[in-house]
Amino acid sequence: MSEIMITSFEDFKVQDHKKKDTKGKVLMVVFAILLVLLFVEAIVYIFVFPCLNNVKINFYGLNNCTRQEIVNACGEKLDRNFIRFNKVQVQSIIASIPGIEDVEIERRFPDRIFIKIKEREPVAVTFVNKNDRTVPVQIDKNGVLFPVKSAELPVDGSIPIISGVPVENIPEGMRLPSKYHLLIDQIAKIQSVNKKYFAAVSEIHVVPREYGNFELVLIPLKAHLRVLADRILDEDTLQKMMVTLDVVTGLDRDVDVIDLRYGSISYHSRSSK
Repeated sequence: MSEIMITSFEDFKVQDHKKKDTKGKVLMVVFAILLVLLFVEAIVYIFVFPCLNNVKINFYGLNNCTRQEIVNACGEKLDRNFIRFNKVQVQSIIASIPGIEDVEIERRFPDRIFIKIKEREPVAVTFVNKNDRTVPVQIDKNGVLFPVKSAELPVDGSIPIISGVPVENIPEGMRLPSKYHLLIDQIAKIQSVNKKYFAAVSEIHVVPREYGNFELVLIPLKAHLRVLADRILDEDTLQKMMVTLDVVTGLDRDVDVIDLRYGSISYHSRSSK
């Protein structure tokens, strides 16, 4: 009898231990399920919901162009969620804005868009007829025309005015004819050395010649005369102009033309005509 009771007691202990073990496993499973549900919920709130809402856009590099100008150009294409946001399409639209030279777009999951803008920098200004009005337009180093914004042009004379270039029918965002690219490139190179060179020049007038060539007429800022120059415009030409102006106007105040063409220097006065 005692042996039977001992065996029963041991069986009871084993069964009780199994029950506790089962309960522990059930609690662990429930706890694990809860953790998974919390994790899934966190993923949904942190990633899924933001991904389904409209993207949040950050602009960088805007100085003369405005955020609203870009938003107006892109329209509803910026009001998209992360999945539907078309990076290539938006990049193409922004790059087509005349005052923008380059644009980079970075997408960061789940709802961030970073748009980095590189604006065009003017090297010269010219004038075009628009809606029966003469308005200034800027020219960048690549010969691309883009509009002048308010208070955008420097007042120190570092950006020269170019006249005589046939740009009446060239819309903003288009390039000057290829034969004028050399002139724009020369102006950009001079500015990279010293922008003050153009402070003494109020206007650069382009004079067409035969066979598609052209020459330049420089109009000094503080002298009522013209300076004739070849199509090659460089530091040496501007230095010669300034030195010759000082010498010639000191000798003869009646001078109206200084000729720096063909490797020589000469001048003409009104009285000699």
